[in-house]
Amino acid sequence: MILLVEDDVTIGRSVAQGLGAAGFAVRWLRQAAEVAGVVAAGDVDVVILDVGLPDGDGMAICRALRAAGHGMPVLMLTARASLDDRLDGFEAGADDYLPKPFAFAELVARVRVLARRAAERRPDPLVFGGLSVDPLAGVVHWHGDALALEPKGVAVLAQLVRARGEVVPRARLIDAVWGAAEITDNALDVVVSALRRRLAGVAPGLQVRTARGVGLWIETDMVSTRDGSGYKL
Repeated sequence: MILLVEDDVTIGRSVAQGLGAAGFAVRWLRQAAEVAGVVAAGDVDVVILDVGLPDGDGMAICRALRAAGHGMPVLMLTARASLDDRLDGFEAGADDYLPKPFAFAELVARVRVLARRAAERRPDPLVFGGLSVDPLAGVVHWHGDALALEPKGVAVLAQLVRARGEVVPRARLIDAVWGAAEITDNALDVVVSALRRRLAGVAPGLQVRTARGVGLWIETDMVSTRDGSGYKL
């Protein structure tokens, strides 16, 4: 998915529709505050980022993404066209820089290159507060420290992080962790109980909560709301 962050309605609508017509899935945001949540979901391949946003600075957003370990390509799309501006963008972590006004065909070409680059690299770890989960490698970090967890516990954490504080139904967790295998509902309880015991010793600020009769959700020392509104990059 292409994440377009652009507050200008005319430009945003034109770019989103044009990229959609070129075959890309596009999510268009108009505010900096929404970027963290969308990126945390883990489906973003390329970010097209305006520098001047009403509630934030694109340079700062790019730096925050890089500081949090997000490595997806970032294309700066902005009216700031001087050499110093471009150098600032690259210093902030951008992969490409296209000044406004621009030829749409050039934008599409640049996005295609960045999308190919994204497809060739390993997906970013899932990040939520101080928690980082790499489901492919089975690696979990809490505030930079590696945690030794059982594979099923890592898989459960990955699903909870993707939900960003929202409750994940038990049936969905079971399906995601065990797939087509026929297991009893108690298997999830066993995994979660072991996960909680382990986290209590090594990551007391990380909690797996139960919504009785519904499912599970995750809370960290940086995120205390179910809707993830406390999320920090």
